[in-house]
Amino acid sequence: MTPRRRSARQSDSDHQLSLELSWLTEDELLGALRARGAGFLREVRFRPNRSRLISLSADRRRLNLHECFRAAPARVIDAVATFTMAPARSRAFRDSIEQMGEWHEGQVAEYVLGEPLASCGTERQLRYLESVYTSLNMSHFRGGLPDPLPIRLSDRMSRRFGHVSYARTSRGDRKVAELALNIDLLLPGNERALLDTLLHEMAHIEAWLVHGHREHGRLWREVARRVGCEAKACTHMRLRRRRSAAPVEDIPVLQLPSAPQPAIATKAASGLRRAAHQRA
Repeated sequence: MTPRRRSARQSDSDHQLSLELSWLTEDELLGALRARGAGFLREVRFRPNRSRLISLSADRRRLNLHECFRAAPARVIDAVATFTMAPARSRAFRDSIEQMGEWHEGQVAEYVLGEPLASCGTERQLRYLESVYTSLNMSHFRGGLPDPLPIRLSDRMSRRFGHVSYARTSRGDRKVAELALNIDLLLPGNERALLDTLLHEMAHIEAWLVHGHREHGRLWREVARRVGCEAKACTHMRLRRRRSAAPVEDIPVLQLPSAPQPAIATKAASGLRRAAHQRA
């Protein structure tokens, strides 16, 4: 059974799975988890959560999960089962959270082209970020990424620093609908995190356009290492946060790094250019 494709709405919570994979019911996932040793579970509930990926009730009988887990493969279901059973401070528990986080990051919905989401950033902020994106595209990706590319600032990201919204044309060609960034990245003191996040997401764009790769696997890590950002799904960088709902109007001054060595491989560069210039 395949999931029903949903159109994009004005919310970061709607970034959900649209791949043609197995589509689990709550009872089916409950059975799979109990078969893996989580016999204490009595209920599984899928929810379109914005801030919480997974939670277990105090009596350990009810498990709430983000809806992207409806299409989780066996390795991700293994991680969910480990999350419910492993001690909270154990290595296995931490590894399960990382695996689930990587799965969630890789399942951002494929948007219908031409349906942009609203941005909370100012025009000056967006123009500045577009100029930084263009500079990094030329210096780190040899101009192979789509440019211009819609950039959006979001004040509703509680866990993420940023994400890429994947898309396809009517012919099925891979595209990128937008690059979204947490508005807190623009606060003074977050310059390093902003630059790393931009490179991180731009590495996702290359991995998607050239290889069709959507997660934090080997293909993405190779690009991330080449361009000089952290080659892992989660970062230990501390992000300065807003203390209130007041709008963020800061425009950071970034010291852009020089082009990485060795330069992007010719094959990858040509693949990017072909993907970036395909038309519907």
